[in-house]
Amino acid sequence: MPILAFHNCSPDFLNGFNNYSPNRFENLLRIIIKNNYKFIGLYDYLDAGQKDNHVVLTFDDGYETFFEYVFPILKNMSLPATVFIPTDFIGKTNQWDYTGSLFPSKHLSQKQIKELSQNNITIASHGMAHRCLTQLSERLLRIELARSKDIIEDIIGRKSRFISYPFGRFNREVELMAVEVGYRYGLSLSLRKSEEGGFTLSRHAVYAFDTPYSVLNKLDKGIFNKIETIKGSIMNAYAGGTIFLNNLRGNK
Repeated sequence: MPILAFHNCSPDFLNGFNNYSPNRFENLLRIIIKNNYKFIGLYDYLDAGQKDNHVVLTFDDGYETFFEYVFPILKNMSLPATVFIPTDFIGKTNQWDYTGSLFPSKHLSQKQIKELSQNNITIASHGMAHRCLTQLSERLLRIELARSKDIIEDIIGRKSRFISYPFGRFNREVELMAVEVGYRYGLSLSLRKSEEGGFTLSRHAVYAFDTPYSVLNKLDKGIFNKIETIKGSIMNAYAGGTIFLNNLRGNK
């Protein structure tokens, strides 16, 4: 499924593989368009019929760099995107990440989120505290899913129907609870298939080491797409290390 997932888009050096600079991002968009792909919004992608040449842009973690660098590019090119917000960190730095003390990155403010929602950007949930949802009790899972949804809807003044699972982790219990509290779809970085009637959509993450060629392979079909899928699975497995270190810090 041609849904791309980005994280931070900063021009500054950042530790890790999740940063993709604004200049590279803009160049990538132009190359994708040149190769006869069309960017559409997530709602349109799901409602209007999915086609091989349709591509959806999504951004996890709701970093302020999206507003500063990515949003102007998308606005200039009249392109839609979806941003997933961890609501406990609105207007704060990425304290949920064990690397946040060394490489602090600020998250979007309420004012920025509201402005984005009024300008072709879909705002959706990334949970509350960026916890691994599969490790939570039923009570805490409900709180993470329901309250984050309510907070986002209060800010943007409309329904928010998507949840991107932190660290890409989900199971049947997470899916069933997400359905129960009112989500329409979940999105993951995992390559596992949805356990609950196609509720969870898989995405291809774009990492710092990805080139335009490798991203085009993520969008295409065939052997090279399978290679990119395997690469994505390996990279997503590394998130288990972040979950473990965050748990040691007491961020459960």
